[in-house]
Amino acid sequence: MPRTFNRPHLVWGWRGTLADDVQRQVGAVNAALVSLGAQPVDLDTVRHHFTTSASALCAGILGRALTDREQTRASVAFETYHSRRPPPQLMPGAEDLLARLIRSGCTHSVLSLSAHNSLTQHIAELGITPSFVRIDGRTEPSSKAKTKEQPLAKHVTMLRQTIGNRPIVLIGDAVDDVRAALANQVHAVPYAGGLTHADILRRSGIPVADTLAEAAAIAVAHAHTA
Repeated sequence: MPRTFNRPHLVWGWRGTLADDVQRQVGAVNAALVSLGAQPVDLDTVRHHFTTSASALCAGILGRALTDREQTRASVAFETYHSRRPPPQLMPGAEDLLARLIRSGCTHSVLSLSAHNSLTQHIAELGITPSFVRIDGRTEPSSKAKTKEQPLAKHVTMLRQTIGNRPIVLIGDAVDDVRAALANQVHAVPYAGGLTHADILRRSGIPVADTLAEAAAIAVAHAHTA
């Protein structure tokens, strides 16, 4: 009898993954750096130092620890930059990709360290809320939300009530996505089209996708061999 495969559930990152906001993120980082009296940097520099915390990213770029006051100043400048600009659109082709995957039997959710209310409103304005069985954003101050490890644990627990024991794969553009997935026994597919340099993502030893379509294909292939 042929083996029956479960189509995976895909947990997507938002900023730098589904949302087309890479240049916007660089602008926000530079706003944070300028607030600290530093010079702006380019995308390649951000990708080589990227972490999910704006203050930690600035510290990495500057090569020194930030004081508590500097951390607050950098975080405020980063969030203020975002709040004064219109929300980004989806990555090109992302909406069609999500729809094709749903037709094939996959389901989707979003897990992000973006503020929850802003995240859900943004996704609703893009008209794609029905594509996701769950959307979870940050519910605590940005200064305290430095990793997805615990948020992913809660996300997976809630997902299991809907999707049962189907394979779960996390697709994201940050090293933290990989670490959070491993900590929660979830397979990860690092995506190199976002804010982390591909060479850094490859250090995880996990196959890295250059496009969202490739990331989805790797996720589906993994589910078939899990």
